[in-house]
Order: sequence, then C-alpha cells, then structure tokens
Amino acid sequence: MSKKGKKAKMPLSDEEQLLLFQQKLLAEEEMAKKKERLLNQFLKDKLAKEEHNSALNLNKINTQWRTVLREVKTRELHKDIEILSQTFERVVDCKDSVIKSLARDLSEAEEQYAHALRSHLHNIDRLLALQRCRLSLLEESYNVELEALTKEFETERKTIIDQHEKEIHYLQDVFMAMEQNCIDSEYESKLEFQSTWDDLKNKNLEEKHFLRLQLEHTVEDLWRRFQDALKNYTDATEDRKIAFETLMVKDEKSSKEIEAQMKKIQRLQGEKVLKLAEICRKFETEEEKVLPFYSSVLTPEEQEEIEKIDPEEFNEELGKVIMDYIGMENFWKRYNKVKLEQLSLQHRRAQLLEINEKLREMLKQYLDGISVSDEVLSQLSPSFIVSHRSNLPQPPSMPTAQPGDKKPPATYNIIEAAHVISHIL
Repeated sequence: MSKKGKKAKMPLSDEEQLLLFQQKLLAEEEMAKKKERLLNQFLKDKLAKEEHNSALNLNKINTQWRTVLREVKTRELHKDIEILSQTFERVVDCKDSVIKSLARDLSEAEEQYAHALRSHLHNIDRLLALQRCRLSLLEESYNVELEALTKEFETERKTIIDQHEKEIHYLQDVFMAMEQNCIDSEYESKLEFQSTWDDLKNKNLEEKHFLRLQLEHTVEDLWRRFQDALKNYTDATEDRKIAFETLMVKDEKSSKEIEAQMKKIQRLQGEKVLKLAEICRKFETEEEKVLPFYSSVLTPEEQEEIEKIDPEEFNEELGKVIMDYIGMENFWKRYNKVKLEQLSLQHRRAQLLEINEKLREMLKQYLDGISVSDEVLSQLSPSFIVSHRSNLPQPPSMPTAQPGDKKPPATYNIIEAAHVISHIL
C-alpha cells in the first residue's frame, strides 16, 4: 500500500476532545451573548423611536383637537353675540319707554307737589294766628294766678315766722329746767357711787386675805406631794438610767462604725466610677478628648432670664442641696451631651428608615412596571398590552366625522419592549 502525500490525522485524546468541546461551547455562548446584545440594542432603538413617534403623534392630535375646538367655540360665540345684541336692543327700547313714562309721571308729581305746598303754607299761617291768640289768653290767666299765689305765700310766711318765734322761747325755758334737774341728779348719783365703791373695796380686801391663807395651805400640800413623787420616780428609774447611759455609749460607738463603713462604700463607688470612665475613654473621639466639657447649651435670652432671678427666692435648704451636687456638674454635662447625641442618632435612624421604606416602595413600583406577573396582570397598568389592546378603561369614542369636518389623524398602538423581550428570549 503506497504512502499518501498527506499524513493521516492522529486520533485525539480525551483531554484534547474535552478542550475542543469546551472551546466550541465558549464560542457558542459568546455568539449567543452577542446576539442577545444586538437584540437588546435593536429593541432599545425601536423603543426610543416608538416613544418619539408617540410624543410627535400626541402633539399632532392636541394641535388638531385645539383647532377643532377653536372653530366650534368661535361659531358658538358668534351665535351668542347675535342673541345678546338682539336682547340688548329689545331691553334698550323697553328702558326708553319706561324713561318716557317716568318723565311724564315726574312732571305730574311736580305739579301736585306745588299745589300741596301752597295749601300747606296757607294752613300753617292760620295755625300760627290761632296759636298766638291762645298764648295771649294763657299769659293773662297766668298773671292773675301768680298774683293770687304771691298774696297767699306772704300771708302764710308771716304766720310761720310768728309761730317759730313762740316755739323758740318755749324750748329755751324747757332747756333751762332740764339743765337744773340734771345737775341735782348728778350730785345724788356721785354720793351713791362713792358709798358703794367703799363697801366693795372693804369686801374685796377681806376675800383676798381669806383666799391667800387658803392658797398657802394648798401650795404647801402640793409641794410635799411633788417631792414624794420625785423621790419615787428617781428610785424607780435608777436602773433604766444606767441602762440608757450604757446604750448611749454603744450607740455612739455604732455611729462611728457606720460612718467609717459609709466612707468606705463611697470610696469604693468613686473607684468604680473611675474604672468606668477609663473604659469609656477608649471609645471617645478626638474632639471629646480635647474638649470634654461644653460651656453651656443655654441661649443668651435664657441666660439673661436666669441672671434676673432674685437670689432671695432660694432658701437655705435649697442652697445646701445645690452645694452638695455642684461637684457633679461636669459629670452631668458629659452625660447630657451623650444623651443628646443618642436622641439625635435615634431621630436620624427613624428618618433613614422612613426614606428606606419610600425607596423600597419606589423600587417595587419600578419592578412591577418592568415585570409581568399574576399580581401585575390583575392591576391596571398602561404598560400591559395584549393583542394591540391595553387593560386600562378605554376613553369614550369620538363623534362620527361629518362631510365638512377634517379627517382625524391616524393613531398608533405601542407595544411595551419588556413584553416583547419576555416572549422572544
């Protein structure tokens, strides 16, 4: 058997076959990715073109619709103007006839007013003459009555003056008689009072002497009883007194021990606070290490109000309490600072949680808009179109075109790109 010009191919090993198969798979996968990228780019271009066409068509529809509405509104306004002009002319004619009739009535009323005014003035003149006669008669009767009353007043005045003088003389006599009677009765009352006063004085002296003797005996008896009771009490409480003194010594010793123990407890609590401070200092920032205490959190207005407070309003007890806690001022400053930062961080955390919730809701809406699922299909969505129809409620149909009307612009259906990709890939 003769040798050929080309050497026969050697059979491939398993590793070479596996490598060749992997290269082929990689080439196919690269080709599929390339096709997918081309398809995505084609769909994006198509989607952009459709969006542009949709916006352009919408502008054309709005322009044509505004033109139609302007023409219809112009015709309606022309009709309204004609009706209003006719109505205005009719109203003007009516107003003219009313004005003429009112002018006629006004002239007649002026004539009637002039006649009534002349009659009224004549009646007033007659009333004035009658009133003047009546006034003259009343004046004459007034003068007659005035003279009669004057005479009667003078007579009565003279009678009253005479009677008054008589009563004054009578009262003067009565006053003198009463004054003499009062002087006599006063002298007799003084004599009687002096005798009664002497009797009462002697009687009181006798009663005072008797009571003094009686009280002396009573005081002596009470003093004797008091001495006996004091002696009995001293004898009975001697043992208790000794026990009380023993207890006082023991109480003083216990008090000293309690005071020493309290000092020891306080020293231990100060050491515990220092240890906690050393542990907390590891977590302090550089700013807190340099400036551990803030000056004040009060505003200038609040500081002025505190300075205006009268120092006399603080009593001694409140002053002692303040002095006891004045050493803890720096501690409370740092504690309040940490508490304020904690509250600020909690408030910031609540704000961030709220923002996160809003972003989650927006992301869910976006994912619902670009995905197709049973939940999305059950809701109204403008992006879902099947068989060139959307699931949104359709607007009312346009009125049929008349022979004279313009032809409405053509409408285009838009298919969502996400829907196309889900069916192609």
